[in-house]
This record gives sequence, structure tokens and C-alpha cells, in this order.
Amino acid sequence: MGSQQRIKRPSPVAKKARAGPHNTVICQPVPHRLPTGNHPLQFVIALRAIAATIIVWHHFAIYPPLREWAAPLLGDVLDWLAQNARTTQVFFVVGGYVMARSMSARCWSMRRIRSFVVQRYCRLGLPYLGAIAMILPIYVLARDWLPEQVVGQAPTLPQLLAHLFFLQGILGYEQLSAGLWFVCINFQLGLVYAASLWLRDTVGRGKVDFVGLLGWPLLAFSLFYFNLNDAWDSWWLYFFPYFFMGIVIHRSVRGEAHKLEFWLCLLLFVGAMTFEWRWRLLSALLVGLLLFVVERRGLGARWPQMRMVSWLGKISFSLFLVHFPVLVLVGTVWTRLDWVSPAAGVTGLFVAYGLSLLVAELFYRFVERPAARLYRQKPRTEADGDAFRPAPRKGLRAPVFDTR
Repeated sequence: MGSQQRIKRPSPVAKKARAGPHNTVICQPVPHRLPTGNHPLQFVIALRAIAATIIVWHHFAIYPPLREWAAPLLGDVLDWLAQNARTTQVFFVVGGYVMARSMSARCWSMRRIRSFVVQRYCRLGLPYLGAIAMILPIYVLARDWLPEQVVGQAPTLPQLLAHLFFLQGILGYEQLSAGLWFVCINFQLGLVYAASLWLRDTVGRGKVDFVGLLGWPLLAFSLFYFNLNDAWDSWWLYFFPYFFMGIVIHRSVRGEAHKLEFWLCLLLFVGAMTFEWRWRLLSALLVGLLLFVVERRGLGARWPQMRMVSWLGKISFSLFLVHFPVLVLVGTVWTRLDWVSPAAGVTGLFVAYGLSLLVAELFYRFVERPAARLYRQKPRTEADGDAFRPAPRKGLRAPVFDTR
């Protein structure tokens, strides 16, 4: 008896995942591939802070009346911001990287897909609905004072229902606030990525890299077709190159793909810009290259260490959602008070920015953060827990890319 070896019993989660003839996913823990979502992402936070600030001022430079009144003093700056300060692609690159970082090591079943949809709606959809609830009464105050370019038509019930399910762009309805389209596209991209992971772990049984198998053709087709046609900008295919670049950065940094994969992605971006110049591709390429270098060198968790940047990054999504309602409200107040001089216009823009930061902090505390926690508080089954991606059978190699 003393020479007998102890038999290791599988953990309850592993037992549940492997037991029964109806399971299509065989999962076991892979310690060196544990998700790193609890580790800090300081550089990613900084990118979000910068991108959100630029987007806010881009919208401030587009929508009247404050920008028109401020034009005699800040005309050149506002014109440049209106034309060039488009940084939503930065959010898509960062979003692809963060999603891959937190999702790629998990084991994906249909139950996990359902849980992901609920979690994603809590995380994105509830703050998005909060922003809509915020803008509607402001439109009531502003409708007789600001141009239709800002307040739009009175919302209809079908329009509101389309917004509820992220379908307004696809169905051709007017957006109720600036930037809501971004949440819809982000939701679509998350579903597409989760579906590719599900295919990897069910159809591919963990041996076929469906993320790469589907992602690379879609990247090329989008760069040279969908991304050239604005008619596709209500669909994820138009924005897929930015998102997939973030995924590729994670695969390359974590050693899940061939070391040349990231450079191949950059080469496709350069080819697409040569085929037809697009500033948005260049900005995504530069941000992606910077993110790759910083993360590859291990600096992303601790640089830069600045409280203001960290705070802006923390509230960046809330700031993205609330700045337009604040701009409309300030514009309405300035119009009613007849503060229409150039100096008053400049003051109004900076008041709107400062007030946007304050409202974003409150929105983050009382809407965004509770919404993100809402799903975590619901009772979870073992299948919703921390199951990791399938282990390959010995002696077999993935026919597309070896993603281990």
C-alpha cells in the first residue's frame, strides 16, 4: 500500500465538462493560458483616455451653435478637429485586444455564448440606454432653440425599439445621440468573435484555429471592399480590420500565433492604404504598432502612471456617451441667454467639456459600473464558470495555425 500512487481526481468543473455523451466541448485547465484580465492594462487605459478626449472635441467641433460662435477665435483648430479627429478606430483596436486577452483562453460552449450576450448587454446596453434616457428630455428643451442638425426629428416608437436592439443603423433610423452607433458595432464585433471561439471549441474541437481561418479572409475582404463603401458602416464588416488587428496583437504578444502574423496584418493595412488612401487606416496602424511594441516589451501594465490619465481612461466610455447630451444642453442655455459672442462661444465649449467630465464621473459611478456588476451578481452555474480552452490531443497539430 505504501508504494501505491495516489490517484488524482478531476475537479468538479473538469468532471462536468468531460462527462456525458452530449458534451461537444472537452475542457481542462491550461495553467499557462489563464486569462490575464485581472492584471492592469495601464497603456490601454491611456489609449482610451486620449481617444475619448479627441472624440469629444471632434463632436464639439462639428455641432452648432457653440462651434459657430467660437469660429472667429478658434476656427482653424475647430476645422482641423472636425476633419481629422476621428479616433473610434482606436477603441476598436483596443477592444479587439482586450476581448482576445480575456476571452481566448476560455472554453466556449453554446451556454457560454448565451451568458456572454447577457453580460455584454449589461456592460454596453444598459449605459447606452441610460444615455438615450438622458438625451430625450434635453431634446424637448432644445427643440425650438437649436437647429435640426442637432436635435433631429421627434423620436418615434419604432425608432426607440430599433435602438433597444442595436438595430437603428441597419434599419435606417436616425441615431438618437452622437456615438450610439459605436456601441452597436462593438456589440456586433463581440458576437462575431465569440462565435469564432465557439466554432474553435465545438466544430474544431480545439484543433482548428477558426479565429484565424475566418479572420484573415475577412480582414482582406474588408480592407479592399467593405471599408471602402460607407453604405456598410452600420455593419461590423466595415470596422472589422481595426478589431481584428487588436486580436492579432494579442495572439502575437502571447505567443498564440506565428511571430510574423502581426507584421502580415500591418502589410495588409499598408497595401489597403496604397490601393486607396484612408486616414483612419493609418491611425489604426500606428496605434496598433504602438500597442504591440509596448505590450511586447511588458510595459503595458505599468506605463504611463498618471492619475489624470487613469481617471479619464476609467470614465472614457461614460464620457463617450454623455458628452453630446451635455453639449446640447449647454448650447440650449447659451442660446436662450443670447450668449452668442465669439468669447461666449469659446467659453461655452470649455464649460461643456468640464461639465461632460463631471457628468461622466457620475454616470460611471451610478450607471456604467453598476450595469457591469449586474451580471456578475446573478447566480452562476458550473458551465458559466472558469472552464478553459480545450487541450489538443497528443500528436495532433492544428491544420491552420497552432494556437497553443
